Amino acid sequence: MEKEQAPVSWKQRVRAIILIVILIVIFALCVLRLMQYQIVEGQSYLAQAEKSTMSVVDIPAARGMIVDRYGRSLAQNRVRFNLIFYYPFMERGSENAVIDALLTLMEEMEEEWIDTLPISEKPYTFLEDQSAQADALREKLQLQPYATAENCMDELFSLYDIDPDDPHARKIAAVRYQMTQAGFSKDAPYLFAEDISKELVVQVQEMDFALRGVQIQEDAVREYVSGDIAPHLIGMVGPIYAEEYASLKEEGYALDATIGKMGIESAMESYLRGIDGQLQIEQNADGEIIGQTVLKEPEPGDTVVLTLDMEFQKKVQDILENHIRWLNETAESDEKGKSANAGAIAVLDVKTGEVLALATYPSYDINEYQSNYTELSQTPGNPLFNRALQGTYRPGSTYKTVVATAGLCEGIISPTSTITCNHYYTAFTDYQPECLGWHGSINVQTALQKSCNIFFYETGRLLGIDRINQYASGLGLGVPTGIELPEAVGVQAGPHAQDDWGPGQVVQAAIGQSSNAYTPLQLAVQAMTIANKGVRYEAHLVKSVQSYDYTETILEKEPVIASSIDAESWAFDTVTQGMVLAANSVTGIDPVTNQYVLSNLGYDVAIKTGTPQVTKDTYNSTLVGFSPAWDPEIAVGVVIERGENAKYIMRQVIDAYASVKNGEQRAPEPTDTLLP
Repeated sequence: MEKEQAPVSWKQRVRAIILIVILIVIFALCVLRLMQYQIVEGQSYLAQAEKSTMSVVDIPAARGMIVDRYGRSLAQNRVRFNLIFYYPFMERGSENAVIDALLTLMEEMEEEWIDTLPISEKPYTFLEDQSAQADALREKLQLQPYATAENCMDELFSLYDIDPDDPHARKIAAVRYQMTQAGFSKDAPYLFAEDISKELVVQVQEMDFALRGVQIQEDAVREYVSGDIAPHLIGMVGPIYAEEYASLKEEGYALDATIGKMGIESAMESYLRGIDGQLQIEQNADGEIIGQTVLKEPEPGDTVVLTLDMEFQKKVQDILENHIRWLNETAESDEKGKSANAGAIAVLDVKTGEVLALATYPSYDINEYQSNYTELSQTPGNPLFNRALQGTYRPGSTYKTVVATAGLCEGIISPTSTITCNHYYTAFTDYQPECLGWHGSINVQTALQKSCNIFFYETGRLLGIDRINQYASGLGLGVPTGIELPEAVGVQAGPHAQDDWGPGQVVQAAIGQSSNAYTPLQLAVQAMTIANKGVRYEAHLVKSVQSYDYTETILEKEPVIASSIDAESWAFDTVTQGMVLAANSVTGIDPVTNQYVLSNLGYDVAIKTGTPQVTKDTYNSTLVGFSPAWDPEIAVGVVIERGENAKYIMRQVIDAYASVKNGEQRAPEPTDTLLP
């Protein structure tokens, strides 16, 4: 018999009802709260979930090109890929892990990265020849001057929370330290590696998940097409140093920017640099890039057009080098030029002052400057030294053209007046310098032809040093030439230049000795001014500045008259005639071929050579000249250190000029050729 169920009491019913009500209320509250989240406050929470950050980075502007007068490239740009650390994308605290992973990849692919820490791998020691960098490191780490490399590494490990036992510990420390010194921040990306391979670019992109904050930057790198052509003139670009940044920051330069360091790259920096653009990058809360907007397009730099013809420049460089090597191989002794080791040639356009060629020997390749600087700086002869602009030399007998000009213009001598040369100069009883010959009674033209010391001793004595220097300045000696690059001004002889000044020094100055010292470019300016009958143009290397696309001329250099000697043209014609006689006296190296003579060109050439004494046993060889003599186009200045026979260079320069003038060996001109 089934047992009957007890009836549900009213209390149980009440409890069940209350429980159901509570559940309904809770469910209703959940529904209401969910509705509030999804409907009422849904947009607000969605915005928070998708909250993005904005950052702005620079887009580097392409640097302007440097081209020769025919638009042929001397310095241009090529695309390269760099590895950059961007602060906004790099999670704080992840730096060491990211750097470690990247270093592993770089080593596997045998790629290089920037490492300037002056400390070796274990055992830690300071690198040789980097004592200054080691001192700077100690100072930055606030360590004592006697702190060891080990002390510095311990401090770096502690500062950047690096495990000393990590195989990459030293390298990570180097990168972290460099990041700090570079001011790594949202406004200053850090350059980790330059000019990486395309294969590495692919690998980095594939490892994006493990290399958060590492970006590929595409930019333009400077490329010197023919790095051995006019390296001292073109110059190069380089990084901004810490001591430079304080002032350059005000001019809009970023700390990781490059800037012209020397040559035209530096002198024309304001035209070449361009204006960087700006890129706005948007990231979501996970750090993923969700948008990029170009706020400002970069403006490329302008193109600087030089007065040089690169073909002619190369020919003149070769002429200089070959002449010195010829002396080394054939000269009989050191006194005859066997030990010649350096020199320079300057060639100017007589009518404008344009620099057509400016050669220095020994020289170098710009592309090797940074990678091989130490070796270049220690090479005998100092190939980095710009002798054409910075070297100062006694002019020797080339200076006799200055004294001849001064004497004629001041009425001390005339075209027909004579002075007698009996080998010894007897104006002083206690000092009687000699001439190299016994020339008898000669006029100024013959004195220039035969380079008679006695004639110019006497003319110089009668003029006095002040009037000699006045005309030297008028002819461009001891004064700035006007060229856009740094140059030595030179020294004019006189009591201001030496303590033991006296009448004997005046006559020595009159033949280009004493304290006289001028640059090869100034010698060319001297020749140009005589050729122009006293009109001296400023020398200049920049012909024009064009916009990057050649649609606009930004700057056009016109000939500028620097000074003018107020004298009758016959005075300069007389000097020129003497120089023509000197040119016609040049005999060839080979008596059969008569090579390098100046008398068989079909027109006259004007030159004056010199053999200035440097020490008791050493001499240089100098030359000034212009061609053609009576309708001049080019002026030339030459110095061969410890050399001889600079006279043979003039014919070679004339022939080289004729070949490029007539279009021989000239590269095809681009369709937008700048200048004829």
